[in-house]
Amino acid sequence: MEILKMLGEVLVCWLVAYFVSGVVHEGGHVVAGLLQGWKFEILVVGPFKLYRDEKDDKVKFGLEKNLMLWCGIGGTFPREEREDNLQKFARVLLAGPIASLILGLLCSISLFFGVSIWKAMMTFVPIAMGIACLIPNAKTGILYTDGGRFLRIVKGGKAQAEEKAVFDATFHDMFHPGSRYDEAGIEAMTTSKDASFQYMGHYYAYQNAKMAQDQEGMQASIASMESLKTKVSKFIKETYVLEN
Repeated sequence: MEILKMLGEVLVCWLVAYFVSGVVHEGGHVVAGLLQGWKFEILVVGPFKLYRDEKDDKVKFGLEKNLMLWCGIGGTFPREEREDNLQKFARVLLAGPIASLILGLLCSISLFFGVSIWKAMMTFVPIAMGIACLIPNAKTGILYTDGGRFLRIVKGGKAQAEEKAVFDATFHDMFHPGSRYDEAGIEAMTTSKDASFQYMGHYYAYQNAKMAQDQEGMQASIASMESLKTKVSKFIKETYVLEN
């Protein structure tokens, strides 16, 4: 019975520590965006979310139905199109892991005044989360980790071009509604070695072909996306869906 009680305590402490760490991590992304003048859009941790309602532009509390987002997401959007938005985004990416590490290090001080399961979890869970999100070549199930994407942006070259292409395409409809997606950006994505970038590139190529009523181009993009489906995450496939 004592073992079961201890295991139960460990589980509860871990769950609470994970939730708190997630709030701080995603909150770090959000705060970094707000400090740079960006607009708050969404904060999801587990089944709970704060989000901006498109109908009245007010921030509301709700439950997140998409289970794939329960791992956490903190989103802020740029208010205007600027040349330095990608660099600002790099800082937003790094803010989450840094917030996690700071939380863990601060909580570690309490261990000097006595050890408990709760203190240990509040120390090691956020530190582990921060380190995991800084591993350069690892994936989160969507794209690269926060740290990986930060490095890809700051080092320049093909990696930066791919990240910029995804970033620009994401906010394209906000700044250029009804216009074609950038062809250079699409090429950067479709020529990537990463299947997820390729998949997104062919999705945007399809949108351009659709606007031009280019049936051959549309079919080519569909075929390319189909060939990549087994290589990309479920989240990518459910996010980039072609409309009939």
